[in-house]
Amino acid sequence: MKLISTILICCILAGGVHAQSQELSLNGDWNFALDPLSRGEAMGWDMPWKYNEKDSANGYAAERFDKVTVPHCWSTDIRYNFVGKAWYRKAFKLAEEAKDKLIRLKFEAVFYRCRIFINGELAAYHVGGYTPFTVNITKYIKYGQVNFMAVEVDNSWSELTVPGARLGDLPSAQFFPWYEFGGITRDVSLLITDKVYIKNQKIEAVPDLKTGTARVKIITWVENRTLAEAAVAIQPVITNRTTGKLVNTTRAQEATVNIKAFTTEKIIQQYDLSASEVLLWHFDNPNLYDVSTTVQAAGIAVGKYQSYFGIRECKVAGTQLLLNGEPIRVAGANRHSDHPVYGSTESAELAKIDMELQRNGHMIFARMNHTPPGKHFFKWADEHGYLLVAETPNWQISPVLMTSQQVKADFEWQMKEMVEAFWNSPSIVAYSAGNEYPSWTPEGDEWTREQLAQYKELDSTRLLTFIAIGTAVNPANLKLPHDAFRYCDFLNFNNYSAVEGLEKNIEALHGKYPNKPIFISETGMRSDEVKSEQVRIDHVKGLIEVINRHPYVVGFAYWSFNDYLSRFSGTNKNGYRPWGIVDADRKPRALYMAFKKELSPFTVAVQKNKIIVTVKAGFPSYTIYNHVLKIMEQGKVISSFPVTGLKPGSSIEIVAKKPVLNSQIIIENKEGFVVFDNSL
Repeated sequence: MKLISTILICCILAGGVHAQSQELSLNGDWNFALDPLSRGEAMGWDMPWKYNEKDSANGYAAERFDKVTVPHCWSTDIRYNFVGKAWYRKAFKLAEEAKDKLIRLKFEAVFYRCRIFINGELAAYHVGGYTPFTVNITKYIKYGQVNFMAVEVDNSWSELTVPGARLGDLPSAQFFPWYEFGGITRDVSLLITDKVYIKNQKIEAVPDLKTGTARVKIITWVENRTLAEAAVAIQPVITNRTTGKLVNTTRAQEATVNIKAFTTEKIIQQYDLSASEVLLWHFDNPNLYDVSTTVQAAGIAVGKYQSYFGIRECKVAGTQLLLNGEPIRVAGANRHSDHPVYGSTESAELAKIDMELQRNGHMIFARMNHTPPGKHFFKWADEHGYLLVAETPNWQISPVLMTSQQVKADFEWQMKEMVEAFWNSPSIVAYSAGNEYPSWTPEGDEWTREQLAQYKELDSTRLLTFIAIGTAVNPANLKLPHDAFRYCDFLNFNNYSAVEGLEKNIEALHGKYPNKPIFISETGMRSDEVKSEQVRIDHVKGLIEVINRHPYVVGFAYWSFNDYLSRFSGTNKNGYRPWGIVDADRKPRALYMAFKKELSPFTVAVQKNKIIVTVKAGFPSYTIYNHVLKIMEQGKVISSFPVTGLKPGSSIEIVAKKPVLNSQIIIENKEGFVVFDNSL
């Protein structure tokens, strides 16, 4: 049995009590069965089952359970496209040497609620379908023996789930408009650590843009799960990933603390980085720093904790959105966690496909979805450059439900799990309190105030906003005293009217809040509701013209990046809502090519042997660093020239050695994304 062998060997190699921390993947083969009558527990599916290592690749008799590969969305399989309960089962084995360890399960996401059984005992219950969580299973483990894990998953919803149904008589009120992909939808792993271990770590990196220096605060939570007080020392080591150099060699700080039994202590360490050690993170220059923190108990190393961070400043100044002190005006696209094969499993492969398509289409900044994307998407955005607004799934929640203590508690718990899992990601520049709820009502006003305060308590380093429905910018609603926009650092609203209506809406919102930037968080047209793709292209061109006339609008995000499955009213017979710039299989539509052409930050004029490169002063626009212009002929690079240090509205002149009138000219950023191509 491959999994059993892997875990057994790892634990033996760990060498006893003082082994380093280990994270062992439990992805792969699991057994699976639907439970439409909710009889699984009555039939003993939670209990240990007949076991024989020779019976199958999983090492136990399947007993008519199917075999699936986790991460898994049962909804993508026509046999299992079902709303209700299902069960997953897997066996694993830990060596005797792991007996003194802390054993935890980590699920990156399970949709929507689940119960986890270890060796027939209920070990945990979790609610919330898009956020990571861990379960301490130490007391349920049998060492040197087979352990049986069963997970009951339920993807049904109600008015009180987050996301959930709304209150109302319309058929659509019973649904949210994306798919309820049931299953263990993201990675699963087994965490094996010492009982004195780092529970979490937050890194706050604040640059001084005048001096080029930075202050890095490392906040570490260390938990002691032993029966006695422990003398603990931790020492972070910071490495610049771009240069490979240690940045705190001469200032390494070892923090020591005595931690009482079964308690957690917060340790704060601060480092001042010199200008020579600081490389700022930017979507065109995504410089990162790795942190490796050693944990010692009683003077003996018992584990390491790995993290990373970026140094950047994102704030608003009047009607400008500033990244590292410089104004940016950029576009993006809202992406649904939906794929015909991957479902909502959010694999690293899909992150690469989707995010490269976005970046090569000049899409840089968006609230990625109504729900938190998977860790591979955050990691891609951190490593390759994308600005994200992170949001917990409050979609069109009604005023009555916003007063529900259960709904509030579930929303805030999911918020906490999201923030604490991804607060070191430099790509996250803002948090959202939800999407399209009636923010102009007293209940919506109070919801916004409370939830943004919760975000600020968890993480005060990000901008705060919510995604307003278009109704919120009606003049009558803007006149109300309980207008939740007043709590926001920058203003987001969704707009599906023609560009003339859009212009009136942004002017009305600006009239009420003349000193805040505006971002159009959703706008778009369904591809099957227009005469031709050209109508959608013309809409985007008109949108850009409107933004150019209103410098306080800092960008827009198109709805949507991809087509997505839904049970919502108005969905096509094939199950899809075709709003996408690309279709469900990621085939670009003509609108995608228009994005590549219209949203480049450059204009380029070509003369006989001269190229004049200008950075747009309007929209989109941002300061250009570390780009390269390439002259191409028959797909080969003939010559290249640096393009850097150009502010919006400025130009440079490049002189080539020979005529370039008929040559292809492209401009790439540091990551290799094409930001201009004259062949389009």
